[in-house]
Amino acid sequence: MKKTILATAILLAGAANAAEVYNNEGTSISLGGSFRGHVVVADSDNVNFEDAGSRFDIKTSKELDNGLKAFGQTEIKYKGDGDTLFINNAFLGLEHDVYGKLVLGKKLGLGDDLVMNDFSFEAGAYYHQDNAAGSGTEDQLEYSKTFGDAKVVVGLIDQDTYALGGTYDVAGLSLGVAYTAKNNYTKPATTKDTVNGTTGVVTRATTTYAEADNSSLIVGAQYAIDALTLGVQYQTIEVSNVDTTAYGIGANYELGQARVYAMYDVVEVAKVDGSDIVLGAAYEIAKDVLTYAEFTSVDRDGSSSDETVKIGARVYF
Repeated sequence: MKKTILATAILLAGAANAAEVYNNEGTSISLGGSFRGHVVVADSDNVNFEDAGSRFDIKTSKELDNGLKAFGQTEIKYKGDGDTLFINNAFLGLEHDVYGKLVLGKKLGLGDDLVMNDFSFEAGAYYHQDNAAGSGTEDQLEYSKTFGDAKVVVGLIDQDTYALGGTYDVAGLSLGVAYTAKNNYTKPATTKDTVNGTTGVVTRATTTYAEADNSSLIVGAQYAIDALTLGVQYQTIEVSNVDTTAYGIGANYELGQARVYAMYDVVEVAKVDGSDIVLGAAYEIAKDVLTYAEFTSVDRDGSSSDETVKIGARVYF
């Protein structure tokens, strides 16, 4: 998940900048990424040592004539489940100082930038990221244009799916909204086999779903006052007539090379209510080397709360 957090950007000054390995006649290639690991403690009998999404990326750009630039990027990410590498995003584009930016390929849309109460490393409410609503990591054509402190984004995923959004930044305040609609969507049919315990006969039942118009909406705001940054978000998504809603608030406070943060989200999935609480602290022990500890409590109606502590580290390159 992308974290659009001013505090993190300040804490990791320079860490997110990939190293340029080639530059000749207006063409540049950069490599970057991060190694990530953590310890997950659910209780004294449930402690796991895991990779936490290590990744590397390749970026390239080429200066063309008349203020036009071509660029491309791909990110390869490690997934512990199955012990595999996969392409997290891959896209190319054209950018002009006057006419804006056009991007084609696999990527997240603007909505990923708008969970503005999320100051964590591994938590946060990302219910809006659902391919069934066109708002996940999708192949798409996206156009964006900046007008002073404002930016407008328009995306086209397919003939039935589109996205609209924008951001505005002024005097320490950041605002954003993104709406995605996926019309004429039919959820894939599911099958379930039932075995008769007496006869051993297997009965297969197939469930089909009606066509539906799905959508997602997310709104975010963030305000920075010296070392303190406050953020709020609201999101709602409808997939096959099932509504999911989440809203929350968060705060981050800078303490030199360290920071502390807290988040509170209220969620409703279908008719199941719940809440998420996150408390955390991070410390940059050396340039591009970061450690953190997070406590997360997830509570849902009809089940006991799920509490975990994650102690992790990241090395950026």
